[in-house]
Amino acid sequence: MARRFLWVILAAFALAAGADKGTEVRELEWEDLLPPDQEPPASTTWLDHSAMPSFDNFQIPTGVVPELNGQKVKIPGFMVPLDLVEGKVTSSLLVPYFGACIHVPPPPPNQIVYVKFEEPVEIDSIWDPVWVTGKLGLERFASDFVEAGYSMEGEGIEAYRY
Repeated sequence: MARRFLWVILAAFALAAGADKGTEVRELEWEDLLPPDQEPPASTTWLDHSAMPSFDNFQIPTGVVPELNGQKVKIPGFMVPLDLVEGKVTSSLLVPYFGACIHVPPPPPNQIVYVKFEEPVEIDSIWDPVWVTGKLGLERFASDFVEAGYSMEGEGIEAYRY
């Protein structure tokens, strides 16, 4: 009897440990979204538009990291709301720095995440960075102004703490 009870307890712990691994959240930085053969662009290139090369032969890096597909992740950034319902965000772009997608040129597609929230979320300010948590995907999002190389099934946001 005691031995059977011990096996039940051990099996419960094993199942719980396996369940924890399935819901483990991987914290990412923006460089993690770049393929291994791609160098991160210098921040001055993104922010100082006078330093941008000519658009006649400018190559926008678009590669993604297939291994990230389906992973539950947490990534910091700035939200650019796309769709609102009663003042809450249902879809947004997550970008690595403030002002991205407002000024030309936007970040490369592999540095933009399209986030779709099943439950609308409230954001205090688009000027403040946030952490967004959800399941990352490789589905592209495109509009007339921007292309996102990643997608996310957003589960929640929280304030970013420096």
